[in-house]
Amino acid sequence: MRLLMFLGLMLASVSANAEPVSYADTVEKLLPSVVSVSAVKADGETPDMVKALRGSPFEQFFNEHYRDGSFDAQKSILLGSGFVYDDKGHILTSAHVVEALDNVRVTLNDGSVISAKVAGRDAKTDIALLKADNPQDLKPVKIGDSDKVRIGDAVLAIGNPFGLGNTVTSGIVSARSRDIQVGPYDDFIQTDAAINRGNSGGPLFNVKGELVGVNTAIFSPSGGSVGIAFAAPSKMVKAIADSLIKDGAVRRGRLGLKVQSVSPELAKTLKLPKAYGAYVSEVENPKTTVKKGDVVVSFNGREVPSMRDLPKMAAFAPVGSTARLGIVRNGQKLTAPIVMMELKDAPKPVRLAETEDSFPIPLLGVAGTELTPEIRQKNGISKSVSGILVTKVAPQSDAAHKGIKAGDVIVELDKKPVKSADAVAQWAAETAEMGLDTVFVLIDRGGERFFVVVKFTAAED
Repeated sequence: MRLLMFLGLMLASVSANAEPVSYADTVEKLLPSVVSVSAVKADGETPDMVKALRGSPFEQFFNEHYRDGSFDAQKSILLGSGFVYDDKGHILTSAHVVEALDNVRVTLNDGSVISAKVAGRDAKTDIALLKADNPQDLKPVKIGDSDKVRIGDAVLAIGNPFGLGNTVTSGIVSARSRDIQVGPYDDFIQTDAAINRGNSGGPLFNVKGELVGVNTAIFSPSGGSVGIAFAAPSKMVKAIADSLIKDGAVRRGRLGLKVQSVSPELAKTLKLPKAYGAYVSEVENPKTTVKKGDVVVSFNGREVPSMRDLPKMAAFAPVGSTARLGIVRNGQKLTAPIVMMELKDAPKPVRLAETEDSFPIPLLGVAGTELTPEIRQKNGISKSVSGILVTKVAPQSDAAHKGIKAGDVIVELDKKPVKSADAVAQWAAETAEMGLDTVFVLIDRGGERFFVVVKFTAAED
């Protein structure tokens, strides 16, 4: 009991002597930069957030504040948050807030309303750019460096939850680089700051008042805040915004390298200290010293933890700029420059057409056929692709476990090109003489190439 009393006295003393934490001065400077976004949607479909207000104490408030967008109106109001990006009248919000819209209304912190046009959207990162018709007296935010955000840092979220107007919540950074499977460039900052419907597109600030993220999504079984929210990092947001301002669309960079994951088996084969980086299976960029078989382990000084991280890093590098790749070649670490190319739409996947000319490849547990002009035409395979078309994969084979499937083209076996049944038979004979039990297979799938290490198995009858 005495120990408990002593601890209680200590806590009381600390509480009495310590100054209370307050963000009031910081928030006062930030509020003029944060806006609410609303727009009339002509299809009459009521947003989920508006439905959630029915029967609540906020229903009357909503109807009075947005008379032309009330629950009984034929047109509905979309509500979200945003912030002033620059002194030229550019405002950022979430793409889903202004989806399929051209004109929106922006409400400032002082209650004044200005009109704006949607100047660009990027659905893959859920970022939209607005251009205010009258940009006078708009106060832009200060962009911070999201790469410097650390787990445990205090953050402030300001937004427009449930149409209430600017609301401030605080929390900490709970995690970084979250992939929540909503897009190809997921790299979210996770925070426990209270974020609800209507906060989408609102800013996430550090305690210095610098923008470090844009609130995008929440994890919530109930639809309300449960302390798990996600914000797009400011570094990515800035790249998207600048591209939208300059080109009206997002021009993403790409390396012009076809890469694959480095599995523990592949890392052992390549004599890497651990399974990390991205294995280069093909080089199509003429402006680089990277070679097929290299492993990319860093991008502009940042380590590449896995193959999936490399395209994300490249996507936000300016097209035409020169990036520095750290590579491992034959166990030696080197630096290789590369000029960034522009990312285009991904090729359509190959659809396999049935063929009666298949032959077994027993060591792999697959069956295949040669690429005749007729087979190419039926399956949409480019003339530039040479190899054996996979027509069947034994379900219990290691090839199936490694992801090889019908419609893939086997380009190489143990780094030797295979273009015919005879070439495959010769490879099988040489392999049997050497007593090997695995094979290094280069696969082409719809124009994308990758290597897999496959253990030998018997094909099913």
